[in-house]
Order: sequence, then C-alpha cells, then structure tokens
Amino acid sequence: MKALRPIVRSGGPPLTAPWQRTRRHLVAAVAWMPAAAVAMPLRAVAASAAVPPAVRELDAAALALFDAAETGRWPQARAALDRARQAAAEVGALEAAYTDAGGELHRFYAAKNALGGDLIEARTALAAKDRRWLVSVADRLIARAGELALPFAPRADAVTPRIETLLFLARRMRRALVWEDPVGYREAQRDFESLWKSLRGELATSVDAKRLDALDAALARAARSRTIADARALHDAVLALRADRRTR
Repeated sequence: MKALRPIVRSGGPPLTAPWQRTRRHLVAAVAWMPAAAVAMPLRAVAASAAVPPAVRELDAAALALFDAAETGRWPQARAALDRARQAAAEVGALEAAYTDAGGELHRFYAAKNALGGDLIEARTALAAKDRRWLVSVADRLIARAGELALPFAPRADAVTPRIETLLFLARRMRRALVWEDPVGYREAQRDFESLWKSLRGELATSVDAKRLDALDAALARAARSRTIADARALHDAVLALRADRRTR
C-alpha cells in the first residue's frame, strides 16, 4: 500500500489524508448552517461600500494566491502573497471600524492573529513550492477575509448564501484536484449538484436563462473530465451567475 503523505499544518501534528477529509466534511457541514451562525465568505458582501478596502484587497489577493498555487505559477503566487501581506498590515488599523460596525473585539483579534500565522505558513509553503500546502493556506486566507468582513455585511436574502455555498464547493473541487483526492472531489461535486438542483428553479426569474444553461454545461464538464481548467470554469460560472443576478 502506498504510504499516505502527511499534511502539514500549523498549530499541531501532521494530518494524513483520511483525517484531512474528515476535517473537510466538518467544514462543509458548517457551510450549510444558517448565515447568522457562521461568517459568510467576503464575496457575499463585497458589493457593500462599507467593507474596508484592506479587507477587499485581502480577499482578492488570497483568491489570486489560490489561483496561482493551483497551477504552480510561482512568480504570480509570490506577487499575490505580497499583496495579501500588505493588505494584512493595514487590517490592524480597522479595530475601531470593526467594533463600530457591531463586531466583537475578541473575534477581530482572533481573525487578525490567525491571519498572521496563515501568512507565515503561506510564505513557507511558497518557498517549498508545495502546491497542495499553498492552496490549502490560500483557502484559509479567503475565509479570514470573510470573517473580517462579516460585521460590515448587509442583511442577505435566502438565495445569496446558497450561491456563496456553490462557490465554496467549487473551490473544494479545485483543491481536491490539487491534492489528488478523487473521493473529496466526488463528494464536493455531488453536494454542488444537489444544491444546484434545488436552487436552479428559484433563479429562473432573476437570472438570464443562458447564464443558467452555461452553469449546467460547466457542471457537466467538471463531472465528466475532472480537470483543473474545468473546475475553475465551474467556479467562474457561479461568479458570473451571481453578477448577473445582482444587476437585475
């Protein structure tokens, strides 16, 4: 039997792949909780002018880092990490704005401190040119931006959190491909398909039919070919769907 490759993480011992899948299941379960129970990803609230520019930049840089790490584009990953570090340096000045917006001070410091550790870990993963590790850390950085943006978020409707969950699942599919984890990919894909089946009909009156058909096609390709390009195309199709819905 082929030995399982340890998964490096900060703050504890290495995790083997089965433990990583268990942890992923827990994270996925959290994504299905009511929006009030967990921090919504930043892309759910990025349209709000109240979200500080430093937090929006952190989110954009983290996603750029994820994209670059996914395909091993190291110069682009280095540039994205530099952007993320600069944005994180500006986050420290947001304490008053965060609490004025209704955020709890201990949550601000928890996110800020975790962000610092993630950036150190990202630098180490980048130095090692470890795609798997760097993609995982970039995914956490995206979540940190969402946590920091949460107090500034406007009240969302019932559909928006589910669209954000589609993005969450599409990103999990992409990460599973980098990790060469076919089980994790299939599970995220099945969850995506199940949620999309229940959501598609509700979007018929608020999104152009061509946009819905494009996502159907992207999902079919991602289910059939399971390539990084097709998984990213699915993620992009969800982003386009959300943008289309917002303009109506």
